Amino acid sequence: MTIAEFKRLMTDSYIGNDTIIETYRLSPDLTFEDQFSAVSLENIIFSDVSTAMFVMQELFERFKIDISEILNAQLSGTVNWYAYKAMLFQFGMELVPETDFYDNTGLTAGQIAAMRVVHYAAAVEARDKSILYVKIATDDQNGVRQPLSPAQLIAFKQYLNNVQYAGMRTSVINDPPDEMRLVIDIYYDPLVLDETGRRLDGTANTPVQDAIRNHLKNLSFNGTYTNQGLVDTLQVIDGVLIAEIKSAASRFGVFTEFTEINAREVAHAGYYQISDANLILNFIPNEEVL
Repeated sequence: MTIAEFKRLMTDSYIGNDTIIETYRLSPDLTFEDQFSAVSLENIIFSDVSTAMFVMQELFERFKIDISEILNAQLSGTVNWYAYKAMLFQFGMELVPETDFYDNTGLTAGQIAAMRVVHYAAAVEARDKSILYVKIATDDQNGVRQPLSPAQLIAFKQYLNNVQYAGMRTSVINDPPDEMRLVIDIYYDPLVLDETGRRLDGTANTPVQDAIRNHLKNLSFNGTYTNQGLVDTLQVIDGVLIAEIKSAASRFGVFTEFTEINAREVAHAGYYQISDANLILNFIPNEEVL
């Protein structure tokens, strides 16, 4: 469920309560939004509670996914097992002969972690099951996702060739992030934000831009991006009343054209980036519709 759906469930029940109807003198023909202003205490409470419910829902869903992935990764030869083994690659180490594991005797946990350069991995079967694509990425010194270096990639491919099951064809995807282009209309509260999206209290100059980049950064590796998920993220920003995506497109490789995203997409490289030039925000003051 989305934040809006959680809120609708609560507000519909609230304005349908006989005591509330009598106390506020509500009309049964009007919605909650028609009878309570955006700055009313009631609306603020329902917005906060619905946001909290949405966050808890996402946390529990993530927990279930994590547990399932851990269990599935232990099944040798499965798709998830290949992603699991990719994360165990140690750059600069040799496997124990005729095995698929390392001898880390005498190494500290820090030394092992430093050699495990694959920080993100996902395995995806082709539709005809003719080949298994293994997507990988690492982090730079600032924690930004990036491809492995050429030397690391060569070593990883040899490692994968040694641990994969006989007869399995694999292809490694170690590409720069897919580039995204967004055009979004932001209807803002002029009491909170100005026409450029800055907070009037001076606490943040780019709260909307920061939220978009954080949303893309926090997508799970090779996870599904959705337009609705981005809208939900934007609409919890203080001062953003409506976020309407006019265009969402992406491309991988500098020689390909941008392609519109129809509701959802999984990045070819497994992750996204967006430049200032491709993040087009139209800030529109929210005015009463008469």
